[in-house]
Amino acid sequence: MSDNPILKRKEEESFLDYQIRLFSNKDEYEIDSYQIADLLNAEYGSNYSESKWRKDYAAYVYWKDYIISKNLDDEILDKYEKVRIESEKEKIRKNDQKREYRKLISNQARFEAIKDDIYNAILHIEKKKPLYFDSPTISNFDGKEGLALFSDWHYGMDIDNSINVFNKDIFNKRINKLINKIIEYGTLNNISTLHIANLGDLVGGLIHVSTRVQANEDVIGQIKYVSETLSEILNKLSSIFPMIKFYNVVGNHGRTQANKHDVGMKENFEYLIPWYLEARLRNHSNIEIITEQDGYITTSIFNNEIVFVHGNYDRVDQCVTRLPQVLGYVPDYIIGGHVHHNYEKEYGATTVIVNSSLIGVDDFAMQGRFCAKPSQKFMIFDKEEGLESTYIIKLK
Repeated sequence: MSDNPILKRKEEESFLDYQIRLFSNKDEYEIDSYQIADLLNAEYGSNYSESKWRKDYAAYVYWKDYIISKNLDDEILDKYEKVRIESEKEKIRKNDQKREYRKLISNQARFEAIKDDIYNAILHIEKKKPLYFDSPTISNFDGKEGLALFSDWHYGMDIDNSINVFNKDIFNKRINKLINKIIEYGTLNNISTLHIANLGDLVGGLIHVSTRVQANEDVIGQIKYVSETLSEILNKLSSIFPMIKFYNVVGNHGRTQANKHDVGMKENFEYLIPWYLEARLRNHSNIEIITEQDGYITTSIFNNEIVFVHGNYDRVDQCVTRLPQVLGYVPDYIIGGHVHHNYEKEYGATTVIVNSSLIGVDDFAMQGRFCAKPSQKFMIFDKEEGLESTYIIKLK
């Protein structure tokens, strides 16, 4: 402590000024009143208690404003008051910075602990259900590539209303149908590369539940189950199609806090999904995993420039003007999810494509009288023609 030069008495600093400076800045200097007492006793050549020095400073604080107000004219007093207010503001700003920093460290530590937990789960699953790489069966390519859209699965939510039922069993049935249809349409078109875009919200998350502790436990279980489901999907598809490119865009349901204003973009459990897949599929040489930064991924299929988004940051009617400003070019396609319904519209040179949801109509949709059938999209791109066809895979 004594080695810190800021804690030493300055050359032309009076002892009283030194005492006031130490107590006034103890939070900034990260010292307590006992350490200040040691410093003052060493400088003064005394052995007074911490209480003595602390009470002396408290008396100064108590009388300071009164003495100043009696001895200064209005103009000087006004300047003093402005300086005092700015000083208080600065203290508040520094306290806010420290609080945000502690929050960041806490969230990082929590995220690392969750990763350790999931990694142990991966090791446990690998012993029971190893995933082996098999050579792809398709060898007769036809100059085409496929794009499967996965979005808004909302695994973990239970729905039972007049037009839709969704639970774990229904989720598994819809996933099986989805993958079988992708294989059917992909082999029919002899595609060489299968692109798979996870557009986010594969988990129900915790943003619509009130019990925070229970929700945190639930969302980790959701991430584990969805990630393992994706691992098995990619393992199966990699044995059929020569090349798999998996793109991972996070949604809003995976964020680590219910209130969106309490977290940044990176504080999202869905960032664990590609990490899980990389660990689980590390021996699969024909699978490439691409993770987003800043809420979007850019790629190309033949000569078609594509941007994948979730949709919570990119409204359908605004993304065609705003995203090009960020990208520096005009994409051919902007593809997202989030709104749970099938949509496709041309906006000049850019076509906006919105994938539907796997979950179908939930309570929120029922309350707003919104209706959309559960489905996902699979598209075929031709080298010469571009987007050749779109399959709407109905899942109910």
